[in-house]
Amino acid sequence: MLNAGLFYREVGGSMTEAEILSIRNELTALIVSVVSVSFGMISAYIVGLWLFLKDAPLGLRVLALLLLSFGLAFMGVMTGGLHGLMLGTERAWSKLATPSTEIVSFGGERPEYLHGFSLYEASAALGCIAFAAIWVALFFFTFFYRWSGHR
Repeated sequence: MLNAGLFYREVGGSMTEAEILSIRNELTALIVSVVSVSFGMISAYIVGLWLFLKDAPLGLRVLALLLLSFGLAFMGVMTGGLHGLMLGTERAWSKLATPSTEIVSFGGERPEYLHGFSLYEASAALGCIAFAAIWVALFFFTFFYRWSGHR
């Protein structure tokens, strides 16, 4: 449905509410999958760090963190692309005269508690901050932390 809906929009037809909701649900599932895989990669790295990398030579630790970094960067780029598609569904939704679901927007609102940021922008910033903090912590544990009873 995702490809058919996008093709239909490209050839000049307007999308229906059901098509937009369907695409939106598929994109949301993809984003949840990307986040899940990212946390799986991080969890596997932590286990590998505890079991093997804490005693590994420097070159192997560098390689392991480099592979994790490339994997997370790939997931970040994918999330950025999906974010663009999500914004496309927001634009398509705004063109509907009166949606029967009475949903005004999917996250473009700017509530006061976010100090001018939209829900989209706040969630993207939170994700970037969280993954950057996790990466910094793993960098520290990979190269600087002294594991008890080791080294």
